[in-house]
Amino acid sequence: MPGTRRTPTQERGQVTQDAIVEGAATVFDRIGYGNASLSMIAEASGISQGSMYFHFKSKEQIALAVIHEQHDRSMPLMARVSEQYGGVLERLIRVSRAIVDQLENDPVVRAGIRLTLDEGSLSQPAGAFYEEWISGTAAQLDVALQAGDLVSSMSAPDLARTLIGFFTGVQLTAQATAGRSDIAASVDRMWRLAIDAIVPETLRAAATRVREDAFGAPGDVRPTRPAASM
Repeated sequence: MPGTRRTPTQERGQVTQDAIVEGAATVFDRIGYGNASLSMIAEASGISQGSMYFHFKSKEQIALAVIHEQHDRSMPLMARVSEQYGGVLERLIRVSRAIVDQLENDPVVRAGIRLTLDEGSLSQPAGAFYEEWISGTAAQLDVALQAGDLVSSMSAPDLARTLIGFFTGVQLTAQATAGRSDIAASVDRMWRLAIDAIVPETLRAAATRVREDAFGAPGDVRPTRPAASM
């Protein structure tokens, strides 16, 4: 594992690091980790390679910085959205919509998740993000299962891991087939299936209204980010 990146001692150093992370994210999002070069990242960042090397010693360090920044953007957003809603399923649906919005609009988030999926050597920091996400989701699901608001033969941790794996797989499929241009519609279909599977019949109409409010009713057209170049 590479050493930690240098800690900037001045505001200017932080601005430079931020520019490198943003520039690298656009490159990683567009062509992936393996195809990216330090010269491409420097050009996209508007930073000389010498200056970039002062802050990051390798492409892997830069990729780790992108992943950490994605975590810093996604986790607080998920917490803020969860605090706005009372029902467990509604919180999960609304959080998934918020992440979709990030994926459509924020190249750092897109790159961080792509790095998680693309590059095995970066799996440890990425895994920490997913484990935190799974454990928090499991705690919420346990409350809903105990109350009978959701039903499943699976335990809360297993259900959480399955739902988040489902969500991640939907992203991967959308990226592979349409450059993520249809990710909102794909996640909406995921929730349609999940609602049929884990919501008691008497509560499905209410759950469907939440889903439609978050993603749109069938036939609605919502603006999406243009497909990223692959």
